[in-house]
Amino acid sequence: MDPTVNTPVSLVERIASLDVLRGVAILGILLMNIVTFAMVNSAYVLPTVYGDLEGANWWTWLSLHYIADTKFMSIFSMLFGAGVCIFMERAAAKSHAVWKLQASRMGWLLLIGLIHAYFIWYGDILVSYAICGIVVAFMRNWSPKLLFPIGFIVMFVIPIGFMCFIYWTIQYWPEEEIFRLQQSAELTSQENQAEIAAYTGGWIGQLSHRILFALMLQFVIFPFYLFWHIIGLMMVGMAAYKWNILSASRSTRFYVLLVLFSSIIGFPLIAIGVWYKQQHGWDPALVNFLDGHWNLVGGVFVAFAWVGIVMLFCKLNWLPIARKALAAVGRMALTNYIGQSVICSFLFYGHGLGWFGQFERVELLGVVGCIWIFQIIFSLIWLRFFRFGPLEWAWRSATYLKFQPLLVSSHS
Repeated sequence: MDPTVNTPVSLVERIASLDVLRGVAILGILLMNIVTFAMVNSAYVLPTVYGDLEGANWWTWLSLHYIADTKFMSIFSMLFGAGVCIFMERAAAKSHAVWKLQASRMGWLLLIGLIHAYFIWYGDILVSYAICGIVVAFMRNWSPKLLFPIGFIVMFVIPIGFMCFIYWTIQYWPEEEIFRLQQSAELTSQENQAEIAAYTGGWIGQLSHRILFALMLQFVIFPFYLFWHIIGLMMVGMAAYKWNILSASRSTRFYVLLVLFSSIIGFPLIAIGVWYKQQHGWDPALVNFLDGHWNLVGGVFVAFAWVGIVMLFCKLNWLPIARKALAAVGRMALTNYIGQSVICSFLFYGHGLGWFGQFERVELLGVVGCIWIFQIIFSLIWLRFFRFGPLEWAWRSATYLKFQPLLVSSHS
C-alpha cells in the first residue's frame, strides 16, 4: 500500500504565505469578535448603544470599522476556498477517495462548529464554512476567469438584495416589532437587559440566549445572506489560488498595485457608509439593512489590500520573526479560533471572570493584545514539538479515520 494514503499534507508541502495570511486573519478576527463577547450584540454595529460617539471609543470603533470589520472574515473565507482546492488536488494526487475525504472533513468541521455555536459562542462561522465547503468543492475545477466574476456577483447581489427586501417589509411589521428594533440601540431596552442578565449569569442561564441566536444565524441569516457571501468569497479565493496570488509568487509591482487599487476603491466606499449612518442618526433599521452595504462591498476590497500587504511582506522577506510567528498562528488556525472563544467566554461571561459590559471599546484593544501575545507564544512553542495544533490533529485524524503522527520527530 502507498504509505502516503490516509496521510495529510507534509510540512514541506505547506505554502508559507498562506500560513502567514491565515495567521493575520485569525488574529484580526478577534478585533471584532471580542465586541460580541464583551458587550451586547447590537453594539457590534451600533456604537450608540454605549454612547461611543466621541473620544477614544469613537476612534476605536471607526478605525476598526475601516480596517477590520468584515475584512478578516473575508480573508479567511477566501483562504478556505483556496484550501478546498489544495486539499482535493493533493488528495487526488495521492489516489485518495477525494469526495469521501472532503465529505468527512466537512462533516467533522460541522460537528465542531455546532458544539462551538451552542455551547461556547453563538457567533460561530465553522458551521457555515462546513456547508459552503461542500458546495464550493463542485466548482474547484472551474477556470479562475469564471470563478472570479461569478464569485463577485454572488457575494454581493443576493445578500444585498435580501437585506433590501427585509428593509422594504418593515412597513408591514407590527408596531411592537418596529419599536423593538428601534430600542436595540438603547442599552436599557428589555432585550439588551435580558442579554446582560444571561451573560453575567451562569453557563446554564446563557443557553437560551445562545441557542436562540445560533438558530437565527443558521436558519435565517445563513441561507439568505451568509451562504451567498461566503460562497462568493470562497470562489474568489479559489481564483486567487489558481492565479498564484496567494503564494506570493506574483511580481512586486502586482502586489503594490493590488494594495493601491483595492484601497482607492474600498476606503471611500466605507467612508460613504459611515457618512450615511451619521446622517441617518444611527437608525437601527437603516444601519442594519441599508447603510451597512457600503462596508460589505468596500470591506472586500480592503481585504484584498490586506492580502497584497501580507504577500509583499512574504515576497520581500520583511520581518522574518513576525512572519514566523504569524505562520505558527495560521498553522493552528482552528485551535486558535476556538481558543479565542474559550478565553473570551471565560473572561467576560458569568461562569468565568464576569467582565461582560465592564470594558470600553478602547480598553478591549488591550485585552486583544494580551490574547494575541498568548496565542503567538503558545503556537510557537507547541509547533516546536508537534506537527499540528491539537484541534488540527483531531480534525485530520477524524477525517482520515486514522491517528496521524503528531510529534515533529515522528514524521518528516
